[in-house]
Amino acid sequence: MEIAVYDTYVRRPDGSTAHFDILVPRNIPDTQVLAYGQAYLQGHIPGGYISTRECQLCHMEMPTPEVRAGIEEKGYFILEFEDIPAILPGAPTRRQLIEHIRARSEAHRFADFRGVEAEKLWAIVSAL
Repeated sequence: MEIAVYDTYVRRPDGSTAHFDILVPRNIPDTQVLAYGQAYLQGHIPGGYISTRECQLCHMEMPTPEVRAGIEEKGYFILEFEDIPAILPGAPTRRQLIEHIRARSEAHRFADFRGVEAEKLWAIVSAL
C-alpha cells in the first residue's frame, strides 16, 4: 500500500501554528483528505478550519506498520509535529526559520527551500 502525505499547517487561537501530516491511501480525493483533517481539528483546535491553503499533497511513501494499522482502522492517520511558535525564537536554526516562514506566509507555505541561502530566508522573514 502506497500512501499520500498531506503537509498541514493550521493557526491556533494563541497565534502558534499546529503542524501535522494527514496520511491516506494514495487514491483518496482531496475533499476527503480535508474532511479527515477537519475531523481531527474538532478534537484538537475547536473552531479550527482546514482548506487547500493549509493542507497540500507533499509526497507518496510506503507506510510504517503503525501508520498502516491506523489507516486500516480509520481511513487515515495523523502524524503530529511540534507546534510552531507565534514568535521566532532567538538564534533560530535553519529549520526554525523555514517553519516560521511556512506558518506565517501562505505564499511560501509549501515552497521548496532546499538550497535557499540563509540570507534569502531572513529576507523573507523580514517581509512577513
